[in-house]
Amino acid sequence: MAKGAKALQRRLDKIPMDVRAAAATEALLGALGLAEAMKQVVPVDTGKTKGTIRVERGKRGDRFYVKAGGPATTDGGFDTATASEWGTQKEKAKPWFYPTWRRNKKQIRAGLDHEIKKAVRKSNG
Repeated sequence: MAKGAKALQRRLDKIPMDVRAAAATEALLGALGLAEAMKQVVPVDTGKTKGTIRVERGKRGDRFYVKAGGPATTDGGFDTATASEWGTQKEKAKPWFYPTWRRNKKQIRAGLDHEIKKAVRKSNG
């Protein structure tokens, strides 16, 4: 591990568990809200992609990822969810994943900041 990474890890280890728990809870709520927003705007050709939009927990348990596609949308060697987002030679792109993220990220980050500050104030007495 690099010198800077070790110093960062030491600082992160000092964060009280209740602050991490508050941040994880808010991150989950933000991810669930983002997934729902994506389900509202995803192009519905066959409906497969909409059903694959999901929230997955990271390895440490305090991070959450919104994902779409996978085996259910893989057809003929390529993922149709990716094809709808970015387009193909034969079909125009119909972006829905990244525009939705960009539209919602300020609100998600503000919610995280608010909950972290609230938990820090609470843990400091």
